[in-house]
Amino acid sequence: MARNETTYLVTRPNGDTVQAVFKWTVSRGRDTYGYNICTLRINGDKVAACNGGGYDMEGTCLGDWLTADARDLLLKLTDTFYGLTFHDPDFDPGKAMLPDGRTVAQAEKDGDSLGLDRYQQHYAASSRTPTERHTVPAIDGGCGMSSVQGIAKAVGYAFQYIQ
Repeated sequence: MARNETTYLVTRPNGDTVQAVFKWTVSRGRDTYGYNICTLRINGDKVAACNGGGYDMEGTCLGDWLTADARDLLLKLTDTFYGLTFHDPDFDPGKAMLPDGRTVAQAEKDGDSLGLDRYQQHYAASSRTPTERHTVPAIDGGCGMSSVQGIAKAVGYAFQYIQ
């Protein structure tokens, strides 16, 4: 039988310890049949999930949870970390101008952009550190579990692998 769960004890900066369990399953959904699914449960509550493959899915789930759990702590960081960006909540990538003089939204409407321009503008307008404008942290866990754990460690979290 294949191992389908990984468990960590995670100690938060305030000293609370939670159990983080990553569970692997396979989708039986119509449009996702056969895709891998990674689900993260904290003390039994589902807090994040992703599907597909080709990227670090455990890192993605952990990054999503950590972004929500440690938002205020992440905003105090002054160093840069691989996978961590900060965004302006008022920035609309659809209004960003492309080199041809059109907005991203107009290029999409014209059928000349299928979403990549929107994605690129979103990240081009981000910051590697928090600023007065960039107040929404985002951790791209697809960059790797070790990178996410490094960010977590920087804000005071500790991980102990259990199984």
